[in-house]
Amino acid sequence: MQPSKTTVIGLFNAPFQYQIPIFQRGYVWTLEKQVAPLWSDIQSQADALLERQQLTSGATTAMKPLPKHFLGSIVMTPVPNAFGRVPMYEVIDGQQRCTTLHLLLLAMHHAAKDSGQTSVAQMAAAVVRNPGPYLVDANDQHKVWPTQAGRQEMQGINAATSVAQICTAYPARDGRNRIDRPLMVQTFLYLYHACLAYMRGVDLSDPVPHPGGADPDRSHSDVLVASIRNANAVVPVPAAGKANALRAQALYMALADQVQLMTLSLDVDDDPQVIFETLNARGEPLLASDLVRNFLFLEAARHGQPVDALYASYWSDFDQVATGKNTVTANRYWREKEKQGRLLHPRIDLFFYHYTVLRSQESTLVNHVFQAFKNWWLQAPRALDDELQRIQTSSRHFAELISPQGTGYLAEFARLLKALDVGTVTPVVLALRERLDDDSAELKQAVGDLASYLVRRSVCGLTTKGYNRFFLRVLQAVCAAEKPHEALRQALLGATAASECWPDDQSFGDQWLARPVYTELKPGKVCALLRALEYAARGTKQGSQHVPIALTVEHVMPQSWDKVPAYQVAGMDDTARQARQTALHGFGNLTLLTSSLNSSVSNGPFADEKDGQGALVLGKRSLLGQSALLLNTAWFHHSKVQQWDERAMRERGLALLRAALLLWARPAAQPDADVIFSALAGR
Repeated sequence: MQPSKTTVIGLFNAPFQYQIPIFQRGYVWTLEKQVAPLWSDIQSQADALLERQQLTSGATTAMKPLPKHFLGSIVMTPVPNAFGRVPMYEVIDGQQRCTTLHLLLLAMHHAAKDSGQTSVAQMAAAVVRNPGPYLVDANDQHKVWPTQAGRQEMQGINAATSVAQICTAYPARDGRNRIDRPLMVQTFLYLYHACLAYMRGVDLSDPVPHPGGADPDRSHSDVLVASIRNANAVVPVPAAGKANALRAQALYMALADQVQLMTLSLDVDDDPQVIFETLNARGEPLLASDLVRNFLFLEAARHGQPVDALYASYWSDFDQVATGKNTVTANRYWREKEKQGRLLHPRIDLFFYHYTVLRSQESTLVNHVFQAFKNWWLQAPRALDDELQRIQTSSRHFAELISPQGTGYLAEFARLLKALDVGTVTPVVLALRERLDDDSAELKQAVGDLASYLVRRSVCGLTTKGYNRFFLRVLQAVCAAEKPHEALRQALLGATAASECWPDDQSFGDQWLARPVYTELKPGKVCALLRALEYAARGTKQGSQHVPIALTVEHVMPQSWDKVPAYQVAGMDDTARQARQTALHGFGNLTLLTSSLNSSVSNGPFADEKDGQGALVLGKRSLLGQSALLLNTAWFHHSKVQQWDERAMRERGLALLRAALLLWARPAAQPDADVIFSALAGR
């Protein structure tokens, strides 16, 4: 390893191209967390130079040199190149910093040019592009060559002749709809306006003035960030005067002399993976998936395998998404956070957590995923392309679980699983999907068994604390068996402890009828269970199995029943009132409504009534009977019940229970939709 100290200008002064390996993450620095603090550091150094210049003007004694500011390190390895190509380095660590500093120089060049600071603009122009001719590839002009997801933005910024052109190419709004500008474009716009403001004598950290005085809670930086994110044409920071040549020069000299970095060029015997994993760089913390990705593709490079081809075939979908013909952008889906338990994690890290458990069949923690994955990988020789293919396939199955689409039974199972918030079962589901054919009777049985097990335990109020250990044993049984679906069923049926058992019909039925589930299970879970009954009752004979997503839980007898004359009972004692409150929140009194019907049902009476003019006013029974949901029409459309009371609630609760016992049988069956519909209707 050959360390070398350099400055920002020095890093880009020579005709080099810094390539970000295709398998590394794209640009992720944000304005508030990284870009603005970086600018503050650079501005401080420029201010110090200006102050030193004023102090030394006319002074006769020498002053101590200004202390340098260290930004961090960039680790790189030389890339063999063909004749006629610019010398290249692959950036192993520090890619975010390297890319941002290049954008800063581009921004300073534009700001100096636009403010009439010709000398600084010319000097900056000499370091923002490699000099030609480009005999083989015109992209050799770029000082920094990002991963595939960022190349379009880098080309656009480099080619633009004005900042207005960049704003037009990457707008923040389309009419009333906001568009997320790429992070690289956001960074360039922020640094351009920061440089412009500095040259005009404005500090971005200063509070914004207003008629009543400065607003201490809102800085120029805050206003600039809001403008970049919300306005097509970014408004420059207001300044009292024109650009000052001394300030423009101080900014350039800070980058040329005061702001330093350490570059480390690897030798042939250095291990890039070890160095990558152990370096603590200032910047956005690496995700576990970032470490996994770099580990896998550096492994590929070590063994002489085609890294670019493997990445394009098996991994690129994690990082980028096509936006048009021959254009891609960063794939934000996998970086979005998903709740598991009480915590939020990026989806891709959650996937690798579950995938690592699936492969290792050992328990681990989300923040220990990379080490657990690496330990599993090193236990035995692995065929890299086979493993990458398995990762790709499992990631699709995982995405179907956390982002269910469509009306299939797997999508409905996924919606139920999300509502029950039982992430520990995910590796088992991934194992079943891997080993059983889609839409096979075996897979349907396995999914049905899991749904039955989880629903019954949830309705019975049984603990989930032992699920980690239990489902790990289930996973091991499933992975070891020739018939995974049968192994799953036997593992679930074989659990007899209270913390693991599969409740029988009696226990399930008692709790179904007795529990105030709306308050104890919470509305989201109740909604999911009723939705599952609705879906099961539809079958293929109903014309459409589509169940609306936006459904709300409705109390047939209103929660404020004691304020509605139609539901009041004279002389009701405390015991009777408590019994009604319990029944009020039980399954028998709960149903689902679409948002369009919810407002019209409201807290009205159950039966139809006539108003003062003799006109018929439909009650809840008739309105629910007109619902688009079988859950309502099956019971209320032909109902002869005139009064909605405890008896009526229990009868409907029993009808729902009969359907639930069919749907979530023990062991699970696949009952006919007509049978479930008949149960819902109380037949």
